[in-house]
Amino acid sequence: MTLKINIKGKEYEVDVSEEAGGKTKVKLNGREFVFDSNSKKTITEGPLKLSDFESKNSEKEIKAPLNGTISEIFVKEKDEIKKGQKLLILSAMKMENEIVSEANGKIKKISVQKGQNVKEGDSLIALL
Repeated sequence: MTLKINIKGKEYEVDVSEEAGGKTKVKLNGREFVFDSNSKKTITEGPLKLSDFESKNSEKEIKAPLNGTISEIFVKEKDEIKKGQKLLILSAMKMENEIVSEANGKIKKISVQKGQNVKEGDSLIALL
């Protein structure tokens, strides 16, 4: 069973499965934890910490590195992207600056549109 939980305003998915012998497996960010359902104690990997939830599911923002105008957008919301993939073009001082992804992920939100002026530090794209 997959559960969605909310911690400090962020949503996370946790896979939970039960096994014979009173054991419960919890899979979180690729790590597996096994609990004794009767005593409620962790059998492997130690106790869960908030950092276990944040390690892979933290949202990342791509921000404008300088003032300029969005001249092209190559992705759309919900697209799966790869590290190094071209996301958009930011034109500034008669130069076209390619904004590329620094990691694999999924586009959660595009905060800009073609032709929009942005300032340094403005949020362009949110990734999951």
